[in-house]
Amino acid sequence: MSNASAVFRSLLIYGMCLPLAVFLGYLLATPFEGPTTLIVVAITLFVLTIPLLLRWHHAWLIASWNTTAMLFFLPGKPSLWMGLAAVSFTISILQYTLNRRLVFLHAPSVARPLLFLVAVVLITARLTGGFGMRVMGGDTNGGKRYLVIMAAVLGYFAMINRRIPPKRVHLYVTLFFLGAATVAIADMPGVVSPSLNFLFVLFPVTSVDAFTNQNSVVGSTSLISRSVGLASLGLGCFCAILTRYGLRGVLDTTKPWRFGTFCLIVLLTLSGGFRTALVLCLMTLAALFYMERLHHTRLLLPVILVSLAGGGLALLFAARLPLNFQRSMAVLPFVHLDPVVKANAEASSEWRLIIWREVVPQIPRYLLVGKGYAFSATEQALIGKSGDIEGTELVGDYHNGPLTVILTFGIFGSIAFVWLMAAGIRALYQNYQFGDPDYHNINSFLFVYFVVKVVFFFTVFGGLHADLPMFTGLLGLSISLNGGVAKPVVVPRPNIVFNRFKLHPSVRRPLGA
Repeated sequence: MSNASAVFRSLLIYGMCLPLAVFLGYLLATPFEGPTTLIVVAITLFVLTIPLLLRWHHAWLIASWNTTAMLFFLPGKPSLWMGLAAVSFTISILQYTLNRRLVFLHAPSVARPLLFLVAVVLITARLTGGFGMRVMGGDTNGGKRYLVIMAAVLGYFAMINRRIPPKRVHLYVTLFFLGAATVAIADMPGVVSPSLNFLFVLFPVTSVDAFTNQNSVVGSTSLISRSVGLASLGLGCFCAILTRYGLRGVLDTTKPWRFGTFCLIVLLTLSGGFRTALVLCLMTLAALFYMERLHHTRLLLPVILVSLAGGGLALLFAARLPLNFQRSMAVLPFVHLDPVVKANAEASSEWRLIIWREVVPQIPRYLLVGKGYAFSATEQALIGKSGDIEGTELVGDYHNGPLTVILTFGIFGSIAFVWLMAAGIRALYQNYQFGDPDYHNINSFLFVYFVVKVVFFFTVFGGLHADLPMFTGLLGLSISLNGGVAKPVVVPRPNIVFNRFKLHPSVRRPLGA
């Protein structure tokens, strides 16, 4: 009987799959005349992946959080993590309605500021032009940034829907940070073989000029070649190795290959040519050195000597390094650099100062109700005619974290964001202090990296719509890892009850005394 049911089930599956395969093959073989074929194929593939999503949506969301993969078949080409955030949150809600035991992990201290921020964003969008998107046929731009913020919040709640399985903790955390390595694909056009160009359908590229100049003899004439991909690849590996071993494990003299690999990763990060990458690495290492109490160990003197030796070598030989490395070191004082690199770094800093001087006087105007992200098509047409600074002001890319918050969402958005940062630091510190000892390296790095990113956001460089996914991702990962916000373990103390009619043995005299 069981064999007959198995055969019937197999025939039923074949009866459904074969006609579907024939239909999809016909659609793909038909000359492409519009988006109908692509939409039908995408919907069909999505339906087929529903069983996989029901099983692995949480793992896929964490693994894709920092990737640059995009849903190229949807209007506006949203990022893959945004789609998975919406799908994972929907699945979590449906599962909760069917089984009340599948509750979200308890972290109300983080949920409250997030919900307040969402309310401020929705009200600001309603008062300043709505969620208009040109790709959807509207006359207003800027709606995609609203969607990024909403997806970052939904993704956080989807992450805390369940706890990460203990056996896969290191795998999940490593995939979370190594997702940033996909940014390097953006710099591959013109470098890899044209047979691999299909990758750029899924991953965005920095520039399409490489496709048109693949057969050209003349290459790029830029003196300083900066690469976001190499910097992001290095930072992703930098975070992954520190979460795995901690700074104490990296400096372990019995395993020198770890320190050697770590040095290569730092060099890879600096080869990107961005000063911010060097600042982020130095701040993270200094904070980790203190949090892991390494200043109380014998490693303090060797680290000081190596730092002084490295600083001396940088002073002596920095001008002989490749220009992209010099560009990363331009933030260091008293370092002699090539005049071209120095002029380039000073021009970039001056450009930011000019923007800040232009937009700071606008703060009182947008203090109560922010300007939002929406701008009309007419204003967009002026971007090409106006200068670079005017265009930057129009799209709200001020290269300054606090300005992107207060000008965009006003004082209420600033209150919500500061509240979220304070609540996030407190939650991560509790997980670091009271979390599972087996995850000490991960919890300490997540706490340190979150604090460093907050300081970096307020003092060096930041953007609300660009950095909020990282903040909510770190919070969601920590809460999902620890099963919520950890609390100190209360050890019950025995309550000693004395017999009122009998003396305690400590004061009782022996007989005959």
